[in-house]
Amino acid sequence: MPTTLPRVNVPFERSTYELLEEISKAEKTSLSQVVSRLVKTALELAEDLALGKEAEKRLGTFRRDDALSAHDLLKWNKSRSRGR
Repeated sequence: MPTTLPRVNVPFERSTYELLEEISKAEKTSLSQVVSRLVKTALELAEDLALGKEAEKRLGTFRRDDALSAHDLLKWNKSRSRGR
């Protein structure tokens, strides 16, 4: 089935290509679908790592004295939504 999605031509080492073919055959799906899924997974993992690093930086500056309780946060959020 034709697609209008952008395409990428990627050269692989022979061993990597053969492994991708094995996965494709085992899953009874196209080689391009296998590669696409693996790239999406890799991008999600990279995003998770970046967000984790950002969370660690923020945790280093966290001060419990400045934190809002759940009750205070809900109260603050409710007051914000009334102003809209």
